[in-house]
Amino acid sequence: MHEKYMKLALELAEKGRGKVNPNPMVGAIIVKENKVIGKGYHECYGEAHAEVKAFQNATEDVEGATLYVTLEPCSHYGKTPPCVDKIIDKKSIGFSLVHLTLIL
Repeated sequence: MHEKYMKLALELAEKGRGKVNPNPMVGAIIVKENKVIGKGYHECYGEAHAEVKAFQNATEDVEGATLYVTLEPCSHYGKTPPCVDKIIDKKSIGFSLVHLTLIL
């Protein structure tokens, strides 16, 4: 099951090819009760990252949901605030798990 959702996140990440450099391509999927409720990818350099987009696009409350993201969330201030802060905020309202993958 985790592989299915991570594959979807990887497919989303690919949509950023050629638009996010020098940042990496990243995709994120939010799943609740085996249903995708949010999707996002890093669409353009300097704009919101995948995790933030997924939260913005969530079709229902993320309480109890799981986030699948293709790269560890950023934790620094750059052109956008740290994604990890958004995840921590959501965790405090009952967000469940975060699954990450790194392809080397």
